[in-house]
Amino acid sequence: METAKRVLLGMSGGIDSTVSAMLLLDKGFEVVGVTLRLWSTTDDFNSIREPYYVTEAKELAAKLGIDHIVVDARQDFYEKVITYFRDEYLSGKTPNPCAKCNVVLKWELLNRLAMENQCSFIATGHYVNKIEADNRTYISKGMDPDKEQSFFLWGLSREILTKAIFPLGKLTKQAVREIAIDRGFKVLDDMKESTGVCFIPKGNYHPLLIDLMQNEGKTALSGDFVDLTGTKVGIHKGYPFYTVGQRRGLGLSPNEPWYVTKIDPQLNQVVLGKRPDLYQNQMLVENYHLLYPDDFEKDVITRIRYRKQSALSKVSIIDENRLLVTFNEPEWSIAPGQTAAFYLDDKLLGGGYIV
Repeated sequence: METAKRVLLGMSGGIDSTVSAMLLLDKGFEVVGVTLRLWSTTDDFNSIREPYYVTEAKELAAKLGIDHIVVDARQDFYEKVITYFRDEYLSGKTPNPCAKCNVVLKWELLNRLAMENQCSFIATGHYVNKIEADNRTYISKGMDPDKEQSFFLWGLSREILTKAIFPLGKLTKQAVREIAIDRGFKVLDDMKESTGVCFIPKGNYHPLLIDLMQNEGKTALSGDFVDLTGTKVGIHKGYPFYTVGQRRGLGLSPNEPWYVTKIDPQLNQVVLGKRPDLYQNQMLVENYHLLYPDDFEKDVITRIRYRKQSALSKVSIIDENRLLVTFNEPEWSIAPGQTAAFYLDDKLLGGGYIV
């Protein structure tokens, strides 16, 4: 039998998940911590020694007096996230691996582990809330605008949402730090917070992409920068190393404010234009997930960037795989491969992948 207040908590070894454990214990939950060991350049399939975050999570769980398990998800992560990351760039798109990881790996795995460990609930340290509105359950934006993370969770199913708990949703990051310090965990506040994509060292994806391509016997060849008329204006270093909207790092004359407007893998061309050329009125979204499709009978807010570009729009369902999003005002720099998230006020309604 499941324990009514037994909760599986995703633990990264950092301050957010540790304070989440404290708050859950305060509410009388029996907490089981789980740390997912994910593939990275420093922890590939041949690594036997545990990475630092696994060791830290174990030690923190012991200090808190909670059970803790480690799950080796490196193979799953590589197959579902790393190969997606590689293949999207090779197809001329700009992937969003964090959203993909949450949609197809982490939460599905947490849900399975919760059932295997007789846990009725699943908790994480995300800065989001869960609300009930009109007898429906939604994720809503977290209180701290600088840490708000709902954008990455649009793929959560109704079933998982019923089990989800987000202890930090009504807290700011500063409040979380104060809780850790007050309870004798100042070391957590002293840790450097991780930012960006977890498996990309120093935020530069080029070396990793080159290695992944070489593993498949592929090489990024130089090709032509062309303008919107097809006229050659320069040489690029390989189309996978560029993204729509990019201006810096093109290696062209600084007197010409070029922007990447399109990437053509078949012709090995990167198409450049001026800033106004990047405005569009519509976009296609595929592989979408909508919690309640009738929410889209009215205009909604569409976000195509984390923390940026929230635009009023109409979302039309084309078929079971595609949506058409029409913006009330033209939007700038819509990058194929990125994700879109849909909101009504602060409620997250769903999302999908931009075509």
